[in-house]
This record gives sequence, C-alpha cells and structure tokens, in this order.
Amino acid sequence: MIKNIIQISLLLLTVNLFGQVDAGEDIIISAGLPVTLSGTYEGYTGLPITGQDDYFVGPFDIGFNFIYFGQTHNQFAVSPNGLVSFDIPDIINLSHQEATSIPNNIFIKTIMGPYQDLFRKPIPPHSEYIYYLTVGTQPNRKLIVGWCDAPMYSCESQKATYQIVLNESDNTIVNHLISKPYCAYLQNKATHGLNYDDDLGVAVPGRNVTSWTASNESWFFEPNGSNDYFISNIDFEPEVIVPKGKIDWTWYKNQYPGGDIVSTSQSMVVYPMESTTYYIEISLCGGLTYIDEIEVNVIPIPNAFNPNSQVEANKTFKLFANSTEQINKFQMYIYNRWGQLIFETNNINEGWDGTKNGNPCNLGVYVWVVYYENNEGEITNKGTVTLVR
Repeated sequence: MIKNIIQISLLLLTVNLFGQVDAGEDIIISAGLPVTLSGTYEGYTGLPITGQDDYFVGPFDIGFNFIYFGQTHNQFAVSPNGLVSFDIPDIINLSHQEATSIPNNIFIKTIMGPYQDLFRKPIPPHSEYIYYLTVGTQPNRKLIVGWCDAPMYSCESQKATYQIVLNESDNTIVNHLISKPYCAYLQNKATHGLNYDDDLGVAVPGRNVTSWTASNESWFFEPNGSNDYFISNIDFEPEVIVPKGKIDWTWYKNQYPGGDIVSTSQSMVVYPMESTTYYIEISLCGGLTYIDEIEVNVIPIPNAFNPNSQVEANKTFKLFANSTEQINKFQMYIYNRWGQLIFETNNINEGWDGTKNGNPCNLGVYVWVVYYENNEGEITNKGTVTLVR
C-alpha cells in the first residue's frame, strides 16, 4: 500500500550565494605592482563512486546508524539511475532501467530520488558523476550521495543533478533536485519517493511513474511511525558539494554580474593602476553558483618626497604592498639625471632616504626602475620622483 502525508511550503530559489568561496583578504598595493588573486572553495568534495550503467554498486558505509521504515542500517548501495538502497547485500549488481512505480518488489528498501534511466550502454565503469560523503560530528552527521551532471539515457545533452541526504539526528531524508530535465525516452517517466517493498512506500504526489521535470527543488521526508513519512516541499538549500575537479572558476572586474571577465582560472595575476573590485564566481554541479569579492586598493607611487618631512611616510621613496608574498625577486634602482646608480634594494619594504653612501643627494628629479618576477616572467616598472627638502 502507499501511505503518505503531504505538506507543501514556499519554495525559495537560492543562487549566487556568498560564503561558499573565498576570494581572500582585501589588498593595498602601489599602482602597477602585481597581485596574485586566488579563490578558495569552501564546500565539500565528494568521494567518487565507480559504477556502470544500471548496476547497483557497494556496499558503502553510511558512517552512522540510520533508521529507514523502522529498520536500522549502516551501509548502502547506489544505482547510477538515481537510487540509494539499504537492501544489502541482495541488491548489489541488480540491473534495472524500466519505469517502476512505488510500491514495488524490485527496489527493496530504496530511496528513489528520483529514479529515471541515466547513462548509455555500453559504458565502462566510471567515477565522474556519482559521489558520496559523510560530514559533521555525532550526533548531527549526515550522508550526502549525489549525481553531478549525469547524462540522461538517450538524451545525453540533458544532464541530471540530484542529492540525497540522510540525517543522523532524526532519521530524516532530504532530496535536492538541482536539475531533472525532460527526456523523451520511456515518455520521460520518473519516480520520486521512498520504497520499502511491494506493499509499502511513499511517493511525491504526481511523480509516481509520470512525466515531470524539476529544477532547484528540495523535498523533506520525515518519519511518521515505522511505516509512513511526512513529505514536505521545503526551501531550496542544496549541499555545497562536488566531485573532484567539477568546479568552474570565473573572475569578473568591477561588477557582478555583467562585469568584464578577466580569467577563468582559480588564480590570476593583475596589475591594477586604480582601485578595483574583483569578483570570483564558482559554478558547481547543475549550474549552482556562489560568489565572493575582493578589493584591491591602489595607492599612487609618490612623485616627490622630503627626507626632512614631519610626516614619517613622506621621508622616503618606496613602493608598498601589504601582500609581499606576491612579489618575487624584487629589485629597485634609483638613478640621477646622468644615469649614475644612486640606490638599490631587493626589499620592497626598504625605501630610498635621499642619500648616497650616507651623504645627502642634490635636490631634483631622479629615475626609479623596478624589476620583479611573477608567473608571467620578469616585469619592469619605471618612473620619476622629485627629491625636495
């Protein structure tokens, strides 16, 4: 029999969230000096599951005891077609792809989240699309099992992205549907819900071997005794998790969205001549995006200095960077109008005090030249500065 109690709540779409990627601390630097900007992914990276078309693989450890329809389990198996099963070991190596309703005696003790044929035969064992990870600490651990941009059978250009989450604290199940596109194969029939056996299961209304699509949805399954679940459509808050190597990086300049794209790498080197805001965007499975920003505050290189100034900062000529690890093999040279070398240093924090060998230099215009290296090779900056007293 099919039993369920349905609760529908407001669905809120969540995109472009802050907090899942870090662009680093704001920077102050002299105009034209190089700055290496690097984004840091702060979500989870799942462990790959190696499988092939249709066959259940496993067992995998849940990481805690989980109660499903009144029975306790500590292992699970996975089908490439959107299924997580606790029927260990019997369901391992089962192959099935036909449209199947809830309840059924094929997928015993199985979460159908959702079930629809993915991938195409023949396909060798692969670990690119399916992953799992247990996160958190007792008693609030959770198991995340996910499908990342998995190609649909007979519709390979259409990608399915799902997450099934088991919560230790209350034995609830959360099912995030980032993308469940339409595929004409088997009339797009898909099944969404929880199956126990051929007599017991709960299905999301309208999604029991029917044609439907979904994007940016989250569903909550809460135990109601040992043989039933409340089903709720909840706010869309997917887990921030990807398989290894499944992150796309994009840097924008001065505006997001709509700003100039300046890099599609995780790190980049820039030489701003004026203060600039850079935005880093990461794109995860199913097109989920998260952003952060960093301010590079540029201060002009001085065009004059006075060793006798009452202001300490005006007593020397120097360049500035509050992130000196960006500067490699720094060299600064000061020349007089006749091309004679007056001063040199390899320390960006050391400035010229207007002397040569301890003797005050004449007032006037001097040429400065700076060399440094970064990932793009040797860089040269030069200009003039006036010594006054």
